[in-house]
Amino acid sequence: MWSEFKKRKLEGYLKAKERGEVDEDIIPLLDLINSFDCFVTLSSCSGRIAVMDMPEFGDKVESVFLGKWHSKVSFEEVLNAIKLGKRTTWLIMFPPIIHVACRDLEDAERLMIIANNSGLRRSGLISLKHYVVEVNTLERLEAPVAVNGRLIVGMEGLKVMIEFANKKLERSKEKIKKFYDSLLMLRGSPKP
Repeated sequence: MWSEFKKRKLEGYLKAKERGEVDEDIIPLLDLINSFDCFVTLSSCSGRIAVMDMPEFGDKVESVFLGKWHSKVSFEEVLNAIKLGKRTTWLIMFPPIIHVACRDLEDAERLMIIANNSGLRRSGLISLKHYVVEVNTLERLEAPVAVNGRLIVGMEGLKVMIEFANKKLERSKEKIKKFYDSLLMLRGSPKP
């Protein structure tokens, strides 16, 4: 059952990669995870900074991305995106997130330990069906920056928020790199 499930999920991942639907900078990590017999990736995001326009906080269905970047962003890029807002406009730094199905509970525990030891401290088991581990970090930033097209923060405050968002994104990507290196070392061991 596990091998058939993994095969199906891996085919979906490879098709998504071919269509360019997978964040480029996280592909080496996903490929490494998928090289283990005991793991298969389900969904992922390498982390990003975004400007989103929302009718109400948390309303993802009606929300619109005004700008999104998977690497450091400039003040001008963010400000230009904010100017497009018509409702409540948010500056958000989303941390990397990876969902991994595991062959059994022991493999899920091993993956969680590696993730936590890499600094990805919000990693844990989120489903007992297929033992899905969410690999995540604590780095995040969410702040409303405009309402009805008008800035509600000063330029200096916005610059500081963008600096923090860039630092948090960079720190989370460093933790993903450490996670990659730890999995690479595990790859060399005989167990998985």
